[in-house]
Amino acid sequence: MVEVHKVSGAAFDGNVYLILDKKPILVDAGMMAGPTLKNIKKFIDPTQIEMIVLTHCHHDHSGAAPAIKEATGARLLLSEKEVGAVGDDMASVAYLFGQQAPDYKVDETLKEGMVLDIGEWKLKVMETPGHSPGCLCLYEETEKVLFSGDTVFPDGNIGRTDMYGGDTPELVRSIERLTKLDVQTMYPGHMEITSRDVNRQIQMSLRFAKSI
Repeated sequence: MVEVHKVSGAAFDGNVYLILDKKPILVDAGMMAGPTLKNIKKFIDPTQIEMIVLTHCHHDHSGAAPAIKEATGARLLLSEKEVGAVGDDMASVAYLFGQQAPDYKVDETLKEGMVLDIGEWKLKVMETPGHSPGCLCLYEETEKVLFSGDTVFPDGNIGRTDMYGGDTPELVRSIERLTKLDVQTMYPGHMEITSRDVNRQIQMSLRFAKSI
């Protein structure tokens, strides 16, 4: 049975998820490697993690990526549309946190339709721009699980579009795609994991995005 644990360790971090399948992976990396690695060690030896999949390159999701990559030896994956923003204080919005964007090597780029086969789960890559140009979601069709990054959050909330590369009409189109999925559990980039009528919550997000 696949296990998912939220292992982010800092108050302002985006959510970091450890997926324990045949190939253990992390979804996002947060900003502070130390607390996150400490939380990972409660479940697994960090060196067993094979991939770090970033939903996008914003600093609260990627700032700790180089340190976690070094500690785990994992391969780092990011949208092909976000690679050019790595190390850029403006594009990564690191400046909002009073920090500098770290530079790091992306081992594999992701694009629409790719499938990450990690064992029991097959995570389909969906390009969902709007919050940033290369935002991604990951969808596991059999278990109806969605890792929504900063595209949608619980209770009808959505990712901001007022930062570098944000685009509200793009976000609306992306959320429209998500409304066509059957989702039982959503693991968002911020806020709490939810299994409460998730399809309705995504519909609420769409209405909110259209109202902006």
